[in-house]
Amino acid sequence: MGTVLTLLVIAVMLSPRSLLARATAIPYQALFAEAGGLAPGNAVTRSGVKVGTVSSVALRGNTVLVTFTVHSTVTLGSQTLAHIRTGTLLGQRILTLDSAGRGRLHAHDTIPLTQTSSPYTLTDAVTDFTSNTAATDTAALNQALNTLSATLDQIAPQLGPAFDGLSRLSRSINSRDEQLRQLLKHATDVTAILSKRSQQLNTLILNADDLLAVLVDRREAIVDLLARTSAVAKQLTGLVADNEKVLAPTLEKLNTVTAMLEKNRDNIANALPGLRKYLLGTNEGLSNGSHNTLMVPNLPPAQFLQPFLDYAFGFRRGVNAGQPPDNAGPRAEFPFPYNAIPGGSR
Repeated sequence: MGTVLTLLVIAVMLSPRSLLARATAIPYQALFAEAGGLAPGNAVTRSGVKVGTVSSVALRGNTVLVTFTVHSTVTLGSQTLAHIRTGTLLGQRILTLDSAGRGRLHAHDTIPLTQTSSPYTLTDAVTDFTSNTAATDTAALNQALNTLSATLDQIAPQLGPAFDGLSRLSRSINSRDEQLRQLLKHATDVTAILSKRSQQLNTLILNADDLLAVLVDRREAIVDLLARTSAVAKQLTGLVADNEKVLAPTLEKLNTVTAMLEKNRDNIANALPGLRKYLLGTNEGLSNGSHNTLMVPNLPPAQFLQPFLDYAFGFRRGVNAGQPPDNAGPRAEFPFPYNAIPGGSR
C-alpha cells in the first residue's frame, strides 16, 4: 500500500496537467464516411477555439469511428455536427464541432453519420478529374481551341478599344473610391435606421391599410349620396315641370321685388344714417324716466286738435277738472290743456 501510494504521488507530481485534463474531459464518439487524414492527438475545436483532443480513430464496418474528448465546461447540443477539416498549411487535420439542438449530448454518445462530413482531399480531386476527363473528345477540344484562337485573331482590332474602355472605367471607379465608400456607408446607415424603425414602418403600413379601407367606405358612401342626389334632382325637375304655371308668376313677382330693391338700393343706404340718429334719439327719450318724451315732426300736437274736436262733436268736460263729462262745462277751452286732458299731467 505504501509503495502504491508513493507511485501515485510521484505520477501526480510529474504530470499534474495531464491528469487534471483527463479528470475534467468528457469522451464522445462520431461516425465518419472516411478518416480524411485525421489521427489521434489532433485538436478538437469549436468556434475556432481548441476544446479537446482526438483520442482514437478506428474502423467500424464501412465507417470510421472517431473517439474524442471535450472539456467538461463545453456544452454540446443533441444535434451537434462534426467535420474533419484542414487546420494548418501543412495539411494537419482538426475535428470541428458545431453545437445544435435543444437537448444535450451526454458522455460516450455517438454523433451519427448524417451529422458528420469528411474533407475533400487532393487524391480525391485527382481521381475525380481523371474519371471526368477520361471520356473527353480531345479532337473536338482541339478544334474548339483552334476556332477560339481564330476568332480572337479576327476581333483583335476591336479588343484594343474595348480593353482601353475597361481601363478608363477602372480608373474612373478608382478615382471615385472615396465617394463610393461614403455612399456605401450612408446606405448602411439608412439600412440601420430602417431596421430600427421596422416596427414603426410596419405600424404605418397597417395604419395606411386601415386608412384605405376607410376611404373605400367613404367612396361608397359618396357614390350612394350622388345617386340619391341625382334621384332628388330628377324629382325636383318633375316637380318644377308640374308646377310651372304656379311657380312662374311667383318667380316673376320675386324678380319684380328684387328689381325694386335693386333700384332703391341707394335710397336704403342713405336712410340708414338717419335711422341711426332716430334710434339714438328714441333711446335718449326712453332713458329720461318713467315717462316718454317724443317728437314726431310734421304732425300737429293732439292738444291743438282737441278743442276743434270738442266743438265739432259736442264733447264737454266736467265742471271740475278730472270729473266725467257733463253738460255743464264748455264745449272748448283755451288755453289748451296738456294732452287734451284739462288739468291733466303730461
